[in-house]
Amino acid sequence: MPFNWDPNYVSQVQVVHEEIKVPKSFSPYSAESTFNGYVDGVQVDSRVIIVDPYSDKDNNIIHFMVSGNELKRINDVLGPSHYDKSTMLFKLVPQGETQKNSLEIKSDSGATIKIAWESSFGGGDVIPFEFTFFDENGVLLKDIRYGYSLFEQSGMELISNMGTDPNNPGIMAMEGINTQQITIPSQDLYRIQVAIFGQGINYDQTYAGLAEGILELGPGGIQPTKQEIVTQEITIPDWVKNNAGWWSDGQIDDSSFASGIEYMIKEGIIQVPITERQEGTESVIPDWVKNNAGWWSEGLISDEDFAGGLQYLIANGIISV
Repeated sequence: MPFNWDPNYVSQVQVVHEEIKVPKSFSPYSAESTFNGYVDGVQVDSRVIIVDPYSDKDNNIIHFMVSGNELKRINDVLGPSHYDKSTMLFKLVPQGETQKNSLEIKSDSGATIKIAWESSFGGGDVIPFEFTFFDENGVLLKDIRYGYSLFEQSGMELISNMGTDPNNPGIMAMEGINTQQITIPSQDLYRIQVAIFGQGINYDQTYAGLAEGILELGPGGIQPTKQEIVTQEITIPDWVKNNAGWWSDGQIDDSSFASGIEYMIKEGIIQVPITERQEGTESVIPDWVKNNAGWWSEGLISDEDFAGGLQYLIANGIISV
């Protein structure tokens, strides 16, 4: 996307928002996946990436919410030679699925707050807690301003965060989802309170209220277990990576790449799992498939992830085999 990296301009930017839509049928980008995100090649804070599986029945919407401070950090990392750039390049690399714990609490205004965290985190860890806000019909509540407090069983307040601006209280959850990194000292039961101050810049009070529940935290430092998954054979010669890289760079057009892949699958040069054709067809290859091809050519994702993109093309009639 176009962007002015001049430090004088960057200093005035509060947030840059970009979103990627990926079909829910494409497992590497599932709602249970974790991701590394990059802006102009610099890895960004994990809180920059927000996964929304709720707003679109067919697609997961993955948001990049890059704050002004993060933009300044990227500029600092890349140095003065970066200041003249006029574009911003986003890269999203899946890291696999994780198991999550979650707690749902209801406020006295009817809103529901879902609090989720990876089950491998526990006492003593810095835990990314994801707060998601819904109305009484299960629809995401966007532009929510909220705060939270955590209490020990004795009643002593352990942590409280009501935002940083006393004139505009609350942490902003622009897309209805927000991640907060919280360090909790030990395995135990904790009482958590979440206050919704209002919605939007005018602090609409429809869903303002208080919710609380009991958060059970296990031991920390647990490495997530990997499940062994038996899959059908995937065979893709290494030299195909050259084609994928050229295509992602625009040196090969979509039609030529699709025709080449189609030929190689029919001839058995590439073997991917049997894929059923879905009803309806598409004629345009989504950008995320092209991004996958580029990342695969650079060794950033696995053969299985790249094959998932090919399966999508087959299922949607872009490639016929």
